[in-house]
Amino acid sequence: LRLFRPLIIGLVIAYLCNPFFRFFERKLFFKIHPISLRRAISLLFTYLVLFLIVGILLMLIVPQLMNSIMEFVEDADKQIDQTVNELNNLITTINQRFPAENGEQRIPLINVTALKESLTNFFKSINLDSKTLLAFLNASTLNSIFDLASNVLSVITDTIFGLFISLYLLNTKEKRYAQIMRLRKAFFSDAINERITTVCTVADKSFGGFIRGKLLDSTMVGILVYIIISTLNVPYAILIAVIVGITDIVPVIGPFIGVIPSAVIILLTDPSKVIPFLLCILIVQQIDGNILAPKILGENTGVSSLCVMIAITTMGTLWGLVGMVIGVPLFATVLELTNAFLDKRLREKGISPDTFDEYTTESDTNGEEETWIRKFQKKRQLHLQQNVTGGEGNLTPIERFQLETYALAHKYEVLSPTGQTELPEEFLEAENELVEATQEQIEAMIAETESEAESTESDDSKSE
Repeated sequence: LRLFRPLIIGLVIAYLCNPFFRFFERKLFFKIHPISLRRAISLLFTYLVLFLIVGILLMLIVPQLMNSIMEFVEDADKQIDQTVNELNNLITTINQRFPAENGEQRIPLINVTALKESLTNFFKSINLDSKTLLAFLNASTLNSIFDLASNVLSVITDTIFGLFISLYLLNTKEKRYAQIMRLRKAFFSDAINERITTVCTVADKSFGGFIRGKLLDSTMVGILVYIIISTLNVPYAILIAVIVGITDIVPVIGPFIGVIPSAVIILLTDPSKVIPFLLCILIVQQIDGNILAPKILGENTGVSSLCVMIAITTMGTLWGLVGMVIGVPLFATVLELTNAFLDKRLREKGISPDTFDEYTTESDTNGEEETWIRKFQKKRQLHLQQNVTGGEGNLTPIERFQLETYALAHKYEVLSPTGQTELPEEFLEAENELVEATQEQIEAMIAETESEAESTESDDSKSE
Protein backbone atom coordinates (compact mmCIF):
# COMPACT_ATOMS: atom_id res chain seq x y z
CA LEU A 1 0.00 0.00 0.00
CA ARG A 2 2.85 2.40 0.75
CA LEU A 3 4.47 1.58 -2.57
CA PHE A 4 1.31 2.39 -4.54
CA ARG A 5 0.10 5.17 -2.20
CA PRO A 6 0.45 8.00 -4.79
CA LEU A 7 -1.59 5.97 -7.30
CA ILE A 8 -4.24 5.11 -4.69
CA ILE A 9 -4.51 8.77 -3.63
CA GLY A 10 -4.80 9.79 -7.29
CA LEU A 11 -7.55 7.23 -7.94
CA VAL A 12 -9.50 8.38 -4.88
CA ILE A 13 -9.21 12.07 -5.81
CA ALA A 14 -10.21 11.35 -9.41
CA TYR A 15 -13.19 9.26 -8.26
CA LEU A 16 -14.43 11.97 -5.89
CA CYS A 17 -13.84 14.79 -8.42
CA ASN A 18 -15.45 12.97 -11.35
CA PRO A 19 -19.04 14.17 -10.54
CA PHE A 20 -17.86 17.81 -10.57
CA PHE A 21 -15.91 17.19 -13.77
CA ARG A 22 -18.92 15.64 -15.51
CA PHE A 23 -21.12 18.51 -14.39
CA PHE A 24 -18.76 21.12 -15.82
CA GLU A 25 -18.08 19.18 -19.03
CA ARG A 26 -21.61 17.99 -19.83
CA LYS A 27 -23.86 20.61 -18.25
CA LEU A 28 -22.08 23.94 -17.90
CA PHE A 29 -19.55 24.13 -20.75
CA PHE A 30 -21.11 21.66 -23.21
CA LYS A 31 -21.36 24.35 -25.93
CA ILE A 32 -17.62 25.09 -25.96
CA HIS A 33 -15.70 23.66 -28.93
CA PRO A 34 -13.31 22.04 -29.60
CA ILE A 35 -13.63 19.22 -27.08
CA SER A 36 -10.04 19.60 -25.87
CA LEU A 37 -10.70 23.21 -24.84
CA ARG A 38 -13.94 22.24 -23.09
CA ARG A 39 -12.16 19.47 -21.19
CA ALA A 40 -9.30 21.77 -20.15
CA ILE A 41 -11.74 24.39 -18.81
CA SER A 42 -13.75 21.71 -17.00
CA LEU A 43 -10.60 20.32 -15.38
CA LEU A 44 -9.53 23.81 -14.33
CA PHE A 45 -12.87 24.53 -12.63
CA THR A 46 -12.97 21.05 -11.05
CA TYR A 47 -9.64 21.51 -9.30
CA LEU A 48 -10.49 25.11 -8.41
CA VAL A 49 -13.53 23.73 -6.55
CA LEU A 50 -11.33 21.10 -4.85
CA PHE A 51 -8.71 23.66 -3.74
CA LEU A 52 -11.47 26.06 -2.68
CA ILE A 53 -13.05 23.44 -0.40
CA VAL A 54 -9.70 22.47 1.15
CA GLY A 55 -8.69 26.14 1.53
CA ILE A 56 -11.96 27.09 3.23
CA LEU A 57 -11.59 24.20 5.69
CA LEU A 58 -8.02 25.22 6.53
CA MET A 59 -9.00 28.89 6.88
CA LEU A 60 -11.82 27.93 9.22
CA ILE A 61 -9.81 25.55 11.40
CA VAL A 62 -6.23 26.83 11.63
CA PRO A 63 -6.77 30.56 12.49
CA GLN A 64 -9.50 29.88 15.04
CA LEU A 65 -7.49 27.09 16.63
CA MET A 66 -4.47 29.38 16.96
CA ASN A 67 -6.66 32.18 18.35
CA SER A 68 -8.19 29.85 20.93
CA ILE A 69 -4.73 28.69 22.05
CA MET A 70 -3.38 32.26 22.26
CA GLU A 71 -6.44 33.51 24.15
CA PHE A 72 -6.21 30.64 26.58
CA VAL A 73 -2.51 31.34 27.21
CA GLU A 74 -3.11 35.08 27.68
CA ASP A 75 -6.14 34.63 29.94
CA ALA A 76 -4.98 31.46 31.67
CA ASP A 77 -5.39 32.93 35.15
CA LYS A 78 -8.92 34.12 34.40
CA GLN A 79 -9.85 30.85 32.72
CA ILE A 80 -8.62 28.84 35.72
CA ASP A 81 -10.69 30.99 38.10
CA GLN A 82 -13.80 30.64 35.95
CA THR A 83 -13.39 26.89 35.48
CA VAL A 84 -12.79 26.27 39.19
CA ASN A 85 -15.78 28.46 40.07
CA GLU A 86 -18.06 26.43 37.77
CA LEU A 87 -16.76 23.16 39.21
CA ASN A 88 -17.26 24.38 42.78
CA ASN A 89 -20.85 25.39 41.97
CA LEU A 90 -21.44 21.88 40.64
CA ILE A 91 -19.84 20.30 43.71
CA THR A 92 -21.96 22.51 46.01
CA THR A 93 -25.13 21.41 44.25
CA ILE A 94 -24.15 17.75 44.59
CA ASN A 95 -23.35 18.19 48.30
CA GLN A 96 -26.73 19.85 48.90
CA ARG A 97 -28.61 17.12 47.08
CA PHE A 98 -26.67 14.27 48.71
CA PRO A 99 -25.49 15.44 52.16
CA ALA A 100 -23.12 13.31 54.21
CA GLU A 101 -24.33 11.67 57.43
CA ASN A 102 -21.93 13.59 59.68
CA GLY A 103 -22.96 16.93 58.20
CA GLU A 104 -19.66 17.50 56.41
CA GLN A 105 -19.29 18.02 52.68
CA ARG A 106 -19.32 14.80 50.75
CA ILE A 107 -17.03 16.28 48.04
CA PRO A 108 -14.53 18.96 49.13
CA LEU A 109 -14.39 22.23 47.18
CA ILE A 110 -11.39 23.03 44.99
CA ASN A 111 -8.99 25.59 46.43
CA VAL A 112 -8.09 27.81 43.47
CA THR A 113 -5.07 29.35 45.26
CA ALA A 114 -3.56 25.96 46.05
CA LEU A 115 -4.23 24.83 42.48
CA LYS A 116 -2.40 27.85 41.01
CA GLU A 117 0.55 27.29 43.36
CA SER A 118 0.75 23.63 42.31
CA LEU A 119 0.74 24.59 38.63
CA THR A 120 3.41 27.25 39.22
CA ASN A 121 5.64 24.82 41.09
CA PHE A 122 5.16 22.23 38.36
CA PHE A 123 6.29 24.59 35.59
CA LYS A 124 9.20 25.80 37.72
CA SER A 125 10.29 22.22 38.26
CA ILE A 126 10.69 21.81 34.50
CA ASN A 127 14.28 22.98 34.09
CA LEU A 128 14.92 23.39 30.37
CA ASP A 129 18.68 23.72 30.49
CA SER A 130 21.07 22.24 27.93
CA LYS A 131 21.76 19.18 30.04
CA THR A 132 18.06 18.34 30.32
CA LEU A 133 17.53 18.84 26.58
CA LEU A 134 20.49 16.61 25.73
CA ALA A 135 19.17 13.93 28.09
CA PHE A 136 15.76 14.16 26.43
CA LEU A 137 17.10 14.13 22.89
CA ASN A 138 18.66 10.69 23.04
CA ALA A 139 19.04 8.36 20.07
CA SER A 140 15.59 6.78 20.26
CA THR A 141 13.86 10.15 20.64
CA LEU A 142 15.73 11.61 17.67
CA ASN A 143 14.89 8.57 15.58
CA SER A 144 11.20 8.93 16.48
CA ILE A 145 11.25 12.63 15.57
CA PHE A 146 12.99 11.95 12.24
CA ASP A 147 10.58 9.08 11.47
CA LEU A 148 7.58 11.31 12.18
CA ALA A 149 8.97 14.13 10.03
CA SER A 150 9.81 11.65 7.26
CA ASN A 151 6.28 10.17 7.33
CA VAL A 152 4.65 13.62 7.22
CA LEU A 153 6.89 14.69 4.32
CA SER A 154 6.18 11.40 2.53
CA VAL A 155 2.40 11.85 2.87
CA ILE A 156 2.63 15.43 1.56
CA THR A 157 4.78 14.31 -1.39
CA ASP A 158 2.48 11.39 -2.20
CA THR A 159 -0.56 13.68 -2.05
CA ILE A 160 1.04 16.11 -4.52
CA PHE A 161 1.88 13.25 -6.88
CA GLY A 162 -1.66 11.90 -6.37
CA LEU A 163 -3.10 15.25 -7.50
CA PHE A 164 -1.14 15.08 -10.77
CA ILE A 165 -2.14 11.43 -11.25
CA SER A 166 -5.83 12.28 -10.72
CA LEU A 167 -5.54 15.14 -13.21
CA TYR A 168 -4.05 12.79 -15.79
CA LEU A 169 -6.69 10.10 -15.11
CA LEU A 170 -9.61 12.51 -15.50
CA ASN A 171 -8.18 14.00 -18.68
CA THR A 172 -7.70 10.58 -20.31
CA LYS A 173 -10.39 8.51 -18.61
CA GLU A 174 -11.93 7.25 -21.89
CA LYS A 175 -8.54 5.99 -23.07
CA ARG A 176 -7.86 4.32 -19.69
CA TYR A 177 -11.30 2.66 -19.86
CA ALA A 178 -10.59 1.36 -23.35
CA GLN A 179 -7.24 -0.07 -22.22
CA ILE A 180 -8.87 -1.83 -19.25
CA MET A 181 -11.59 -3.32 -21.45
CA ARG A 182 -8.95 -4.48 -23.96
CA LEU A 183 -7.07 -6.19 -21.12
CA ARG A 184 -10.24 -7.81 -19.81
CA LYS A 185 -11.31 -9.08 -23.22
CA ALA A 186 -7.86 -10.53 -23.82
CA PHE A 187 -7.54 -12.43 -20.53
CA PHE A 188 -11.11 -13.27 -19.41
CA SER A 189 -14.16 -14.92 -20.90
CA ASP A 190 -17.46 -13.10 -21.45
CA ALA A 191 -18.95 -14.71 -18.31
CA ILE A 192 -16.07 -13.55 -16.13
CA ASN A 193 -16.18 -10.07 -17.69
CA GLU A 194 -19.89 -9.88 -16.93
CA ARG A 195 -19.15 -10.85 -13.34
CA ILE A 196 -16.42 -8.18 -13.10
CA THR A 197 -18.87 -5.57 -14.41
CA THR A 198 -21.42 -6.62 -11.79
CA VAL A 199 -18.86 -6.36 -8.98
CA CYS A 200 -17.71 -2.92 -10.17
CA THR A 201 -21.31 -1.71 -10.46
CA VAL A 202 -22.16 -2.85 -6.93
CA ALA A 203 -18.94 -1.34 -5.56
CA ASP A 204 -19.58 1.97 -7.33
CA LYS A 205 -23.12 2.08 -5.94
CA SER A 206 -21.95 1.30 -2.40
CA PHE A 207 -18.79 3.44 -2.32
CA GLY A 208 -19.92 6.33 -4.50
CA GLY A 209 -23.38 6.60 -3.00
CA PHE A 210 -22.16 6.29 0.57
CA ILE A 211 -19.13 8.59 0.36
CA ARG A 212 -20.83 11.37 -1.63
CA GLY A 213 -23.98 11.07 0.47
CA LYS A 214 -21.99 11.06 3.71
CA LEU A 215 -20.03 14.15 2.66
CA LEU A 216 -23.28 16.00 1.93
CA ASP A 217 -24.83 14.74 5.18
CA SER A 218 -21.79 15.81 7.24
CA THR A 219 -21.81 19.24 5.59
CA MET A 220 -25.45 19.74 6.54
CA VAL A 221 -24.73 18.55 10.10
CA GLY A 222 -21.89 21.09 10.40
CA ILE A 223 -24.13 23.90 9.11
CA LEU A 224 -26.94 22.91 11.48
CA VAL A 225 -24.55 22.77 14.46
CA TYR A 226 -23.15 26.20 13.55
CA ILE A 227 -26.63 27.77 13.36
CA ILE A 228 -27.71 26.37 16.74
CA ILE A 229 -24.54 27.06 18.73
CA SER A 230 -24.30 30.58 17.22
CA THR A 231 -27.78 31.23 18.57
CA LEU A 232 -26.62 29.97 21.98
CA ASN A 233 -23.49 32.22 21.84
CA VAL A 234 -21.14 29.24 22.16
CA PRO A 235 -17.53 30.42 21.59
CA TYR A 236 -15.64 29.44 18.41
CA ALA A 237 -18.83 28.36 16.66
CA ILE A 238 -17.20 27.99 13.22
CA LEU A 239 -14.28 25.93 14.54
CA ILE A 240 -16.55 23.59 16.52
CA ALA A 241 -19.01 23.20 13.62
CA VAL A 242 -16.16 22.26 11.28
CA ILE A 243 -14.76 19.72 13.76
CA VAL A 244 -18.19 18.13 14.27
CA GLY A 245 -18.91 18.10 10.53
CA ILE A 246 -15.57 16.49 9.60
CA THR A 247 -15.72 13.80 12.28
CA ASP A 248 -19.35 13.03 11.39
CA ILE A 249 -18.03 11.41 8.19
CA VAL A 250 -17.04 8.39 10.32
CA PRO A 251 -20.25 6.36 10.90
CA VAL A 252 -21.60 5.74 14.41
CA ILE A 253 -18.55 6.82 16.45
CA GLY A 254 -17.74 9.95 14.42
CA PRO A 255 -20.05 12.28 16.40
CA PHE A 256 -18.42 11.18 19.67
CA ILE A 257 -14.95 11.80 18.24
CA GLY A 258 -15.93 15.36 17.35
CA VAL A 259 -17.77 16.16 20.59
CA ILE A 260 -14.82 15.46 22.91
CA PRO A 261 -12.31 18.07 21.57
CA SER A 262 -15.13 20.56 20.99
CA ALA A 263 -16.34 20.20 24.58
CA VAL A 264 -12.76 20.66 25.84
CA ILE A 265 -12.38 23.89 23.83
CA ILE A 266 -15.66 25.22 25.23
CA LEU A 267 -14.73 24.13 28.76
CA LEU A 268 -11.48 26.09 28.56
CA THR A 269 -13.16 29.24 27.25
CA ASP A 270 -16.71 29.31 28.63
CA PRO A 271 -17.59 26.34 30.88
CA SER A 272 -21.22 27.44 31.27
CA LYS A 273 -21.81 26.67 27.57
CA VAL A 274 -20.75 23.02 27.74
CA ILE A 275 -24.18 21.66 28.75
CA PRO A 276 -26.05 23.67 26.05
CA PHE A 277 -23.50 22.47 23.49
CA LEU A 278 -23.98 18.81 24.47
CA LEU A 279 -27.77 19.22 24.28
CA CYS A 280 -27.35 20.83 20.85
CA ILE A 281 -25.27 17.87 19.62
CA LEU A 282 -27.88 15.44 20.99
CA ILE A 283 -30.67 17.25 19.12
CA VAL A 284 -28.67 17.49 15.89
CA GLN A 285 -27.78 13.79 16.00
CA GLN A 286 -31.45 12.90 16.41
CA ILE A 287 -32.35 15.09 13.43
CA ASP A 288 -29.50 13.63 11.40
CA GLY A 289 -30.18 10.01 12.31
CA ASN A 290 -33.94 10.15 11.74
CA ILE A 291 -34.36 12.73 8.95
CA LEU A 292 -31.18 13.85 7.12
CA ALA A 293 -29.20 10.59 6.83
CA PRO A 294 -32.13 8.38 5.68
CA LYS A 295 -33.13 10.98 3.07
CA ILE A 296 -29.59 11.58 1.77
CA LEU A 297 -28.04 8.12 2.06
CA GLY A 298 -31.23 6.20 1.33
CA GLU A 299 -30.42 2.52 0.84
CA ASN A 300 -26.85 3.00 -0.35
CA THR A 301 -25.47 0.60 2.26
CA GLY A 302 -28.21 -1.70 3.53
CA VAL A 303 -25.88 -2.85 6.32
CA SER A 304 -27.21 -3.67 9.77
CA SER A 305 -25.96 -1.90 12.89
CA LEU A 306 -23.97 -4.97 13.95
CA CYS A 307 -22.16 -5.09 10.60
CA VAL A 308 -21.48 -1.35 10.82
CA MET A 309 -19.75 -1.79 14.18
CA ILE A 310 -17.76 -4.79 12.90
CA ALA A 311 -16.75 -2.87 9.77
CA ILE A 312 -15.62 0.18 11.75
CA THR A 313 -13.59 -1.77 14.32
CA THR A 314 -12.01 -4.16 11.81
CA MET A 315 -11.14 -1.64 9.09
CA GLY A 316 -10.19 0.98 11.68
CA THR A 317 -7.61 -1.43 13.09
CA LEU A 318 -6.20 -2.11 9.61
CA TRP A 319 -6.27 1.35 8.01
CA GLY A 320 -7.02 3.81 10.81
CA LEU A 321 -9.37 6.70 10.09
CA VAL A 322 -9.53 5.88 6.38
CA GLY A 323 -10.59 2.34 7.23
CA MET A 324 -13.39 3.65 9.45
CA VAL A 325 -14.75 5.71 6.55
CA ILE A 326 -14.55 3.05 3.82
CA GLY A 327 -15.32 0.07 6.07
CA VAL A 328 -19.11 0.38 5.81
CA PRO A 329 -19.34 0.62 1.98
CA LEU A 330 -16.74 -2.13 1.66
CA PHE A 331 -18.77 -4.47 3.88
CA ALA A 332 -21.94 -3.43 2.01
CA THR A 333 -20.32 -4.43 -1.28
CA VAL A 334 -19.17 -7.80 0.07
CA LEU A 335 -22.57 -8.54 1.65
CA GLU A 336 -24.54 -7.65 -1.47
CA LEU A 337 -22.31 -9.79 -3.69
CA THR A 338 -22.50 -12.65 -1.17
CA ASN A 339 -26.31 -12.44 -1.04
CA ALA A 340 -26.50 -12.49 -4.84
CA PHE A 341 -24.19 -15.56 -4.96
CA LEU A 342 -26.22 -17.39 -2.28
CA ASP A 343 -29.51 -16.63 -4.06
CA LYS A 344 -28.10 -17.99 -7.30
CA ARG A 345 -26.87 -21.20 -5.61
CA LEU A 346 -30.25 -21.73 -3.91
CA ARG A 347 -32.12 -21.31 -7.20
CA GLU A 348 -29.79 -23.81 -8.86
CA LYS A 349 -30.78 -26.30 -6.14
CA GLY A 350 -34.48 -25.58 -6.64
CA ILE A 351 -34.86 -23.68 -3.35
CA SER A 352 -36.51 -20.30 -3.24
CA PRO A 353 -34.39 -17.64 -1.45
CA ASP A 354 -37.57 -16.36 0.22
CA THR A 355 -37.90 -19.66 2.10
CA PHE A 356 -35.60 -18.45 4.87
CA ASP A 357 -37.29 -15.07 5.40
CA GLU A 358 -39.53 -16.54 8.11
CA TYR A 359 -36.46 -17.18 10.33
CA THR A 360 -35.50 -13.52 10.52
CA THR A 361 -36.13 -11.70 13.78
CA GLU A 362 -35.75 -8.18 12.43
CA SER A 363 -38.90 -6.23 11.70
CA ASP A 364 -38.98 -4.21 8.50
CA THR A 365 -41.37 -1.86 6.77
CA ASN A 366 -42.99 -4.73 4.88
CA GLY A 367 -43.67 -6.85 7.96
CA GLU A 368 -47.39 -6.09 8.10
CA GLU A 369 -47.77 -6.63 4.37
CA GLU A 370 -45.96 -9.97 4.54
CA THR A 371 -48.20 -11.11 7.41
CA TRP A 372 -51.23 -10.04 5.39
CA ILE A 373 -49.97 -11.96 2.37
CA ARG A 374 -49.26 -15.14 4.34
CA LYS A 375 -52.72 -15.02 5.90
CA PHE A 376 -54.47 -14.84 2.55
CA GLN A 377 -52.15 -17.45 1.07
CA LYS A 378 -53.38 -19.90 3.70
CA LYS A 379 -57.00 -18.98 3.01
CA ARG A 380 -56.49 -19.38 -0.73
CA GLN A 381 -54.90 -22.78 -0.20
CA LEU A 382 -57.91 -23.81 1.90
CA HIS A 383 -60.16 -22.41 -0.82
CA LEU A 384 -58.47 -24.59 -3.46
CA GLN A 385 -58.50 -27.71 -1.26
CA GLN A 386 -62.26 -27.45 -0.75
CA ASN A 387 -62.84 -26.87 -4.51
CA VAL A 388 -64.94 -23.83 -3.79
CA THR A 389 -66.05 -22.38 -7.14
CA GLY A 390 -68.71 -19.92 -8.18
CA GLY A 391 -69.31 -18.71 -4.66
CA GLU A 392 -70.15 -22.22 -3.39
CA GLY A 393 -68.58 -23.96 -0.47
CA ASN A 394 -68.26 -23.23 3.24
CA LEU A 395 -66.39 -19.87 2.86
CA THR A 396 -68.25 -16.74 3.83
CA PRO A 397 -68.71 -13.88 1.31
CA ILE A 398 -66.15 -11.84 3.26
CA GLU A 399 -63.57 -14.63 2.98
CA ARG A 400 -64.31 -15.03 -0.73
CA PHE A 401 -63.90 -11.26 -1.12
CA GLN A 402 -60.53 -11.40 0.62
CA LEU A 403 -59.30 -14.26 -1.57
CA GLU A 404 -60.45 -12.62 -4.78
CA THR A 405 -58.84 -9.32 -3.70
CA TYR A 406 -55.60 -11.20 -3.12
CA ALA A 407 -55.84 -12.72 -6.60
CA LEU A 408 -56.46 -9.29 -8.12
CA ALA A 409 -53.50 -7.81 -6.25
CA HIS A 410 -51.22 -10.50 -7.69
CA LYS A 411 -52.70 -10.08 -11.16
CA TYR A 412 -52.01 -6.35 -11.28
CA GLU A 413 -48.67 -6.64 -9.35
CA VAL A 414 -49.88 -4.56 -6.42
CA LEU A 415 -47.91 -6.83 -4.05
CA SER A 416 -44.66 -6.56 -6.03
CA PRO A 417 -41.48 -6.28 -3.87
CA THR A 418 -40.71 -2.82 -5.23
CA GLY A 419 -44.03 -1.43 -4.10
CA GLN A 420 -46.12 1.24 -5.81
CA THR A 421 -47.03 4.78 -4.92
CA GLU A 422 -50.28 4.63 -6.92
CA LEU A 423 -52.55 1.65 -7.57
CA PRO A 424 -53.30 0.71 -11.20
CA GLU A 425 -56.65 1.95 -12.49
CA GLU A 426 -57.55 -1.56 -13.71
CA PHE A 427 -57.08 -2.90 -10.19
CA LEU A 428 -59.27 -0.15 -8.69
CA GLU A 429 -62.03 -0.81 -11.23
CA ALA A 430 -61.93 -4.56 -10.65
CA GLU A 431 -61.86 -4.00 -6.88
CA ASN A 432 -64.93 -1.73 -7.04
CA GLU A 433 -66.82 -4.36 -9.05
CA LEU A 434 -65.77 -6.99 -6.52
CA VAL A 435 -66.92 -4.81 -3.62
CA GLU A 436 -70.34 -4.28 -5.25
CA ALA A 437 -70.73 -7.99 -6.01
CA THR A 438 -69.71 -8.94 -2.47
CA GLN A 439 -72.13 -6.39 -1.02
CA GLU A 440 -74.94 -7.87 -3.10
CA GLN A 441 -74.02 -11.35 -1.87
CA ILE A 442 -74.01 -10.18 1.75
CA GLU A 443 -77.39 -8.42 1.30
CA ALA A 444 -78.82 -11.52 -0.37
CA MET A 445 -77.49 -13.69 2.47
CA ILE A 446 -79.01 -11.35 5.07
CA ALA A 447 -82.35 -11.34 3.22
CA GLU A 448 -82.26 -15.13 2.98
CA THR A 449 -81.50 -15.41 6.70
CA GLU A 450 -84.37 -13.06 7.55
CA SER A 451 -86.82 -14.99 5.35
CA GLU A 452 -85.71 -18.26 6.95
CA ALA A 453 -86.26 -16.71 10.39
CA GLU A 454 -89.75 -15.52 9.39
CA SER A 455 -90.70 -18.92 7.97
CA THR A 456 -89.43 -20.58 11.15
CA GLU A 457 -91.56 -18.25 13.28
CA SER A 458 -94.67 -18.95 11.15
CA ASP A 459 -94.08 -22.71 11.41
CA ASP A 460 -93.76 -22.39 15.19
CA SER A 461 -97.01 -20.41 15.45
CA LYS A 462 -98.87 -22.99 13.35
CA SER A 463 -97.57 -25.83 15.48
CA GLU A 464 -98.70 -23.95 18.60
